[in-house]
Amino acid sequence: MSHSMSITMTLTKEKLRILVAILVGTAYGLTLRIGFEWSKLHPFLEIISTAFLVICPLSVGAIAVLWSAGREQISVEKQVSVSVAAMSFFLLAMFVMLLEGVICIVLVAPVFYVAAIAGGLAAGFMHNRLRAMPSTLSVSAFALLPLLMAPIDGLSPPQVTEQSVTSSIEIAAPPEQVFNKLADVRNIRPDELGFSLVHLIGLPRPIEAQMSGSGSDRVRTSRWENDVWFQEVITDWQEPSHMRWKFFIPKGAIPQDALDRHVEVGGEYFDLIDGGYELVRTASGGTQLSLTTRFANKSQLKLYGNLWGKIVLADFHQSILGLMKTRAEQ
Repeated sequence: MSHSMSITMTLTKEKLRILVAILVGTAYGLTLRIGFEWSKLHPFLEIISTAFLVICPLSVGAIAVLWSAGREQISVEKQVSVSVAAMSFFLLAMFVMLLEGVICIVLVAPVFYVAAIAGGLAAGFMHNRLRAMPSTLSVSAFALLPLLMAPIDGLSPPQVTEQSVTSSIEIAAPPEQVFNKLADVRNIRPDELGFSLVHLIGLPRPIEAQMSGSGSDRVRTSRWENDVWFQEVITDWQEPSHMRWKFFIPKGAIPQDALDRHVEVGGEYFDLIDGGYELVRTASGGTQLSLTTRFANKSQLKLYGNLWGKIVLADFHQSILGLMKTRAEQ
């Protein structure tokens, strides 16, 4: 056998080993994803938890790197590339198997990739520096980490955090004129909302908001795409300075196929509390219009859930405020 042929066979075996490692990491992640959703193990296993959203991707990256290492040293570049590839396959597989929608995948992708790379680097360090430890033991240790962390998450007392998001825009129209545009907002066209990240990744767009009743009995019904609707029960109405409401989401108002249940408003993990508009007359006679929304994060991941909740609402606020500005200035 020639030297060149030997090198070719070695490279082919290495590529095959890396491919198998990526598939093993992907299969491990899918097994956890399905297992964490199994109702018989609830509440010990939670999808929206540190165990699944942080430790699971860490283990996916680590297992893929350890499986790909063989008996040789593995470079940092290879550790990163293998862990990233395994995580990409995992995310794609969840989407193809309809385990998660685009919205959830976009929301978790940043932390999944960071955790997978961290796991891959940790596993690479163990393999390169502590190779006296059997690789099977190393793989088993990483594989068990999410299962060891899960009961801690699942049995922790539930805590709800309330967060507030406020966004503002200046409108070249007096408050009286702007206020009259806020109650009833009919026939909202997609082009009036402008570019929005949350709509790009699949969240429904608002279609209309219709006010009914009078005085203290005012209720505004908001209708969105995919047959989503909810009500805003007016709690404070001072024309033309402010309008405040409590959110009311009747059972069945958000169809099951409209939003992934992990990000469903009024669902298991997140809820809208209240909100309102504030109008302030500017020195030029225009209006500074502010929109505030309070939401409750009921998930175990407070920091990450709060961060994404604020990003999503701030993005949505800008679309709505832009719509109000366009219509009030016409």
